[in-house]
Amino acid sequence: MKKTLILSILFLCSLLSAKAQYYRYGVKVGGGFSTAVGKDAPSDQINHLAGIHGALVFSYEFASRLAVQPELHFSRKGFVYDAYTRNTAPETALTGDLRLDYIELPLMIKLQKAALFVEVGPYMGYLVNVGNEVNVVSSDPAIDPPIVFEKQDFSRDDFNSFDVGYAVGGGLMLETGFFLNVRNTGSLRPFPKEDITQRNLVWQLSIGYLLPARRPGNW
Repeated sequence: MKKTLILSILFLCSLLSAKAQYYRYGVKVGGGFSTAVGKDAPSDQINHLAGIHGALVFSYEFASRLAVQPELHFSRKGFVYDAYTRNTAPETALTGDLRLDYIELPLMIKLQKAALFVEVGPYMGYLVNVGNEVNVVSSDPAIDPPIVFEKQDFSRDDFNSFDVGYAVGGGLMLETGFFLNVRNTGSLRPFPKEDITQRNLVWQLSIGYLLPARRPGNW
């Protein structure tokens, strides 16, 4: 039984190796919108934040039209507080932009049919920078504009350093190597260290270019 299993694994590996086609590498850049989701992220108090992203891309087609694609990704996430009153002092609210910059490693499985492709996979992220323009303001709706009491100080220490989640998307790949990609990514763990259930959710639109295909071994 063990010999049969080992022989089956070796046969599968050799089959995939025999079907290996080529590898490509390149870059992509784009923009998108991010927000926070969860029990402590009410949609009427948290708005989307526009952000940028960019990545180095490596794509290896190990079977016909099926590729594995790791990326080294920079992604700006975050959201906009809009009179946010959860976990704030009485009669106060938060307003303004909170920006979270991540270095991410998505590992995508990509299936292509003609010029169209779909992709899915996990990602891991590391928080490298936090920026904010968030103020503590009065929550009384009768006061317009609201009184600004102070700036809310956020630092990297207030957030979890590591993030993990999913990515799913699709796009259009041209024979020239240029491609258009739409992707949705979502965290599977909260990003604040305090007991708040807020997770990252991002929609991204990218344009990119992959160099012409090369056979394995022709590095």
